[in-house]
Amino acid sequence: MFRSSSSLYAHIPCPVLPRCRLPHCLFSHGLQQQVQLPDELSPSKQQMKHSTVANGSVNSGKESDPKRLSKIQPHISKKSSVEFSETVKRVLPQPTTAVKRARQEVSPSKSSKSPTVVTPSSTAPGDGAKDAPVIYILPVKPHPPALHSQRLQLAIALAKALRDKGLSSTPNNAASAKEHEIASKTTSLTYVNTMKHHIISLGKRVKSPEKKANEAKDIPSERILEHLPRLVHTEQQLGENKYMTALPSEKDIDEAIAGAASGYETCDRCTRYFKVGADGQSECLHHWGKPYRVKGSEKKFSCCGEMEGMTAGCRTSPNHVFRITHYPRLAAMIPFRVAISGGKFPAAVALDCEMGYTTLGTEMIRLTILEFPSNNVLYDTLVKPIGDVIDLNTQYSGVTSVDEPGIPSFDAAMTKVLNDYIGADTILIGHGLENDLAVMRLFHLKVIDTSILFPLDNPELVSRGYKRSLKSLASSLLQRDIQGSSRLPAVVRSTETVGVVSSDSTTPNSVVEPGASGLKQEGHDSIEDAKAAADLVAMRVRFMLTLEDQRQAQATSVASTGANGK
Repeated sequence: MFRSSSSLYAHIPCPVLPRCRLPHCLFSHGLQQQVQLPDELSPSKQQMKHSTVANGSVNSGKESDPKRLSKIQPHISKKSSVEFSETVKRVLPQPTTAVKRARQEVSPSKSSKSPTVVTPSSTAPGDGAKDAPVIYILPVKPHPPALHSQRLQLAIALAKALRDKGLSSTPNNAASAKEHEIASKTTSLTYVNTMKHHIISLGKRVKSPEKKANEAKDIPSERILEHLPRLVHTEQQLGENKYMTALPSEKDIDEAIAGAASGYETCDRCTRYFKVGADGQSECLHHWGKPYRVKGSEKKFSCCGEMEGMTAGCRTSPNHVFRITHYPRLAAMIPFRVAISGGKFPAAVALDCEMGYTTLGTEMIRLTILEFPSNNVLYDTLVKPIGDVIDLNTQYSGVTSVDEPGIPSFDAAMTKVLNDYIGADTILIGHGLENDLAVMRLFHLKVIDTSILFPLDNPELVSRGYKRSLKSLASSLLQRDIQGSSRLPAVVRSTETVGVVSSDSTTPNSVVEPGASGLKQEGHDSIEDAKAAADLVAMRVRFMLTLEDQRQAQATSVASTGANGK
């Protein structure tokens, strides 16, 4: 700022003395000792003396003239001083955003009057420490990933989630520490999403085992089993969802055999037409993920993110594989069986199968059966398929080998199942059981399928055959994460060891050695999937029984009120 050549304001004292630090101020700095400023702007006499001496070099060099001061003073009023103050505010440079952010991130003073900033080491939940009255935003070096206001807003939401779920006895302290940890490890591009995902994950925390046990005790298992037949799907529902509702006739089987005489099949991965078992078979290039559509964009594959139709695939397999869904063809390869009546069979079981590709299409390579609603493991075993193995589909099945000694054959496994665990009146519970029953070659109509029991909210998608996945249902309704990328340990735990299980024990007896069980750190866990389906059905039954109890209580209350009124 340079002094105006006309010196329009040189005769007016600076209204912000003695705080003005402008090297070339428009106002006078040498008249404050003689001029009496308004009370709002006048400094103390001692400050004015020091200011006069200090600012002597800024004056025009002329000595003060009392007559001149007497002419100037009447023109100085409170209104003009305020106007000049506003002018100076507009002239003074404003602090930049970077300066503001730096000031915001400065930690509170360590004086005795200021509150103590909570450090991450003192924010562990349940340590008996007293929770802070407010949430402190700790500084991040070299610079924070977001503004102070945004960090504070997310930290408050985090503290609320911790408080509502009862996950911390000191939610403010824990939120400050966790927010500081995330802010230190993220950038401005990832900070907000990371904080939001963490807050959402807290809302999906599973209830404690004690609460689950108390809920299970509210409604006994006997009542659940009594109500369960009401959820069994009708024959029409099963037919609409591609279940086999009648055994294939001999004529249908003969026609299916004649149609498959050529030996050519369509690859289940790349959709290429190929001959089964042909020498010199070319490799299979395909996308192992499913295509999905984002609003306003083309379909993309979940495996690699490529747009549909851009490339032939992102993964190469040594062989083509195929799947058969035509029931007469399935019956021609392996005959279907029917459960027998009578005997002591469980009232309901949950089951899940893992499948692999063979020269006969898809075959069962692992079978798990759980008792309902206790979820005790009744039977869990690897199964040696009838056809020659082409691909065990380890990415999804988790099975790496079915050649170890002690693994039962398909016939042996199904004979034991139909003799001990599944009778004609046993209700089967699972997700997408039409596929499981097809590879088991089992004809059964008493089924509760969670993909039918919990349909999509969009009727149009339902009419086109779309269904909710078991992973989605378990996440939204059970707050449980299943079918992850590493569901099974390298060495199978005792409760998950593949083998035959006695009905009076929940721990399987190993058929093969745990180290050679054929399971890896990938694929789905059939025990986990069967439990999820069973818990979804049990949740629905408990909900319906609770509604019935409430209605009966209301009816009883109304009846008693009417009787008292009479």
